[in-house]
Amino acid sequence: MRSLAPRERRLVALGLLVGVVAAVWLLLVAPLVGGFQARAERRETLLAEYQANQRLLASIPSLQRAASQEQATAALYQITAPSTGIAAEALKQRLSATLAGAGGTVAAVQDVQAGVPIGWVSARADARLDLDQFVVAIRQLENEAPYVVVQYISVEADRTAASGHAAPLAVRLQVSALFRPAPAR
Repeated sequence: MRSLAPRERRLVALGLLVGVVAAVWLLLVAPLVGGFQARAERRETLLAEYQANQRLLASIPSLQRAASQEQATAALYQITAPSTGIAAEALKQRLSATLAGAGGTVAAVQDVQAGVPIGWVSARADARLDLDQFVVAIRQLENEAPYVVVQYISVEADRTAASGHAAPLAVRLQVSALFRPAPAR
């Protein structure tokens, strides 16, 4: 093997120097810098989480006011009763009283259980009403507490079409209301 020329020795020395610098960088500096960056990112994440939590804590009084207002008006939007059966009975009585109060003749009222979501009660009524009574009954059902959802309306007006005169309508009406169990005493 021949000896290296001064220029080749400088190139080899420069290569070894670059190799040593790269090894020092990869083994010492890069992990140290990476650790600083990781801690800085974690610090930013924690700061953002802290600020979000501070905003949440600051909103607690307004959330408490909203919750108390909702509890005060809950009776408007639900039937509170000890059991589902009693709530269904209350809804049936409300439906029957509304239809009769509007001047209609109620033939049958029954509770509906098929297809009713959990936490709801539903009732169906068959009645005879004229058009004005029907409109009054629907408005009363939709605008008086506890509010109900009209699920189904079927109106049969065969007598009116056959006779040409305003005759009572055969109406089948199904309503649902949100049910909440009464608190235990």
